[in-house]
Amino acid sequence: GLSNPFRGLLKLGSLERRGAMGIWKEFSCELSPLELRLFLDHEDRICVESYSLLRCESLALTHSDGRFELVFLGKKLYLRAPSRDEAEDWPGRGRALQKWRPQLEEEEWETLEYPEDGGEGQPVQSDSAALLQYSDMPGNSFDWTSAHEPELDAIKEAVLYVDVDKTWVPFIFSLSLETLKCFKVRNNDKILSNSYGIETIQDILPDTSLGGPAFFKVITSKAVLKLQAENAEEAASWRELVRGVLTSYLESAEEALTLGGSLDGHSQVVLKNIVKENGFLLQYLVAIPVEKGLDSQSFICAGCSRQIGFSFAKPKLCAFSGLYYCDSCHRDEETVIPSRLIHNWDLTKRGVCRQALKFLTQIRNQPLIDLKLVNESLYNHVERMGRIRRSREQLKLLGDYLIMCRSGALKELSKRLDHRHYLLECPHKYSVADLRQIADGVFETFLQSLLQFASHHVYNCDLCTQRGFICQICNSSDIIFPFEFDTTTR
Repeated sequence: GLSNPFRGLLKLGSLERRGAMGIWKEFSCELSPLELRLFLDHEDRICVESYSLLRCESLALTHSDGRFELVFLGKKLYLRAPSRDEAEDWPGRGRALQKWRPQLEEEEWETLEYPEDGGEGQPVQSDSAALLQYSDMPGNSFDWTSAHEPELDAIKEAVLYVDVDKTWVPFIFSLSLETLKCFKVRNNDKILSNSYGIETIQDILPDTSLGGPAFFKVITSKAVLKLQAENAEEAASWRELVRGVLTSYLESAEEALTLGGSLDGHSQVVLKNIVKENGFLLQYLVAIPVEKGLDSQSFICAGCSRQIGFSFAKPKLCAFSGLYYCDSCHRDEETVIPSRLIHNWDLTKRGVCRQALKFLTQIRNQPLIDLKLVNESLYNHVERMGRIRRSREQLKLLGDYLIMCRSGALKELSKRLDHRHYLLECPHKYSVADLRQIADGVFETFLQSLLQFASHHVYNCDLCTQRGFICQICNSSDIIFPFEFDTTTR
């Protein structure tokens, strides 16, 4: 009965999705004619992920216990329904949508009938056709041979032609697990022209509008590369390999987030909105970076692709990511490195690049680091962290009292918390701002002021004291509370 048929929903329900670490997590799911949406909370409608069914390559039931998978351009989505019947219903609804997908494969072409007045056998040339005159069919006049040795870390290396101002110019492209490098040949030498980090690649798609199935484009955060391969098979091979490397990178980033304890839906939504192009730096938040050397970056700045080292600009090491930058991208600004603090209790401020400093500023107030998951032994080895853990646990128990109290004390405590409400929810989650205050020695004092205010309220509030306890062994008339760690055992 809807005026727009694309707005209708085909199915609603709950599905579990498997993450990179093999952990299953439940989501509310909506299946529309063109999209599958995953919600963390259906009531609040926090949409964590959405997948276009137009880009779904296959869907199939894989196990009798309700597990099935969807494949989106090389990325597999593992799902699990409550029962086998329910599992069969989801892909069953999806197959009804195949009519919306283009039925022609990339290699198949439709023969167009030209009007008679265009001359027998002579097609009428439209304006759009004139724009595509530079698109010679692959192999007609191009040289696809390369006599140079491939890069040591190359997964694939071959000649591709790049659209430069409506002219196809040959370059040697080299794909590794970390970068897509572009070389030009001059005097029979390979000279690095540009380098695109895998984290900057957003998508790789066929683009037959350029002239045929051998054409495709790579979309990065800096530019869109229009490319031409030797043939359709070579183009498909490039697309498959780049997607595979991109998927591997995204899974490793998701694994790093899992170690940081930040895979809850709210954190994902927040991160997607505030981090954007700096998302690849998340992997260094809880893992100490390994310095790989300038040669691994092909002597190119990791921020702006400027050549560094030797007779070029002086390289500067970023202590946060372990990558090298030029003096424009690295201004010697210093900060505490979160990974070194939580693993080595290293409170030294080190030089970081502008990109890392911006990233740390973007996430500074987000509780992304769960110390219990990352390095719980820090509590035992560092006396200060042991005291902080004790204070955090006390504050959580005090928060339970203030949350139930109708006196309005929670509102006053919220002001003192300075938007750190997670301090009342989990004693092990920390933000970058918390770690900086710990390094400066002011975080412990901040917690003590919160404990003093909250405990003073509980002891003097008629409502809160009625929620106290009497000792179960001696039955003394003294009221005891669970946050009194010095005198009370729970």
